[in-house]
Amino acid sequence: MDDEETLTAYHEAGHAVIGYALGATIESIQLGGEADEWLPERFGDCRINWGRVDASSDWQRQREILTILAGPAAEMLYCGENLHPAAFAPWQHDWQLAWQISKSLVRDPIGRTHALESCVLWLHNRLGTQPCWAAVAAVADELLAHEYLDQEQLADTLSFWI
Repeated sequence: MDDEETLTAYHEAGHAVIGYALGATIESIQLGGEADEWLPERFGDCRINWGRVDASSDWQRQREILTILAGPAAEMLYCGENLHPAAFAPWQHDWQLAWQISKSLVRDPIGRTHALESCVLWLHNRLGTQPCWAAVAAVADELLAHEYLDQEQLADTLSFWI
């Protein structure tokens, strides 16, 4: 198994690549993350800005769910393992956040579970294709080299691949 920093770099890169592809500005990503008001202490952090959007629109919720679940999907691809984000402790925060956002889209818990699992499967397949995987690897490599990437550094790397 690879070290935590490498796994975290791929995880955060997954968030960044999908968020960017769906129209967000990726403000920064970093290895390590401090506990704050709404998030627990964590191994990495990806700051995403969607700009002026209607947070209650279905499209915005879908973009957020895909971006949230892209971290676990990228890490699964990197490791070659298919773990369930709800059952694997490092990804439970991502799963719970996607679960909360998806409540208004799919009210039935069983249906919501299936919908989120379908999102993870779609992300796994999409991220595994070129140029997405090349973008994830490039961002992860940059993050491992520098431990922090700002908006400009990310835009340079992401715009080349996406």
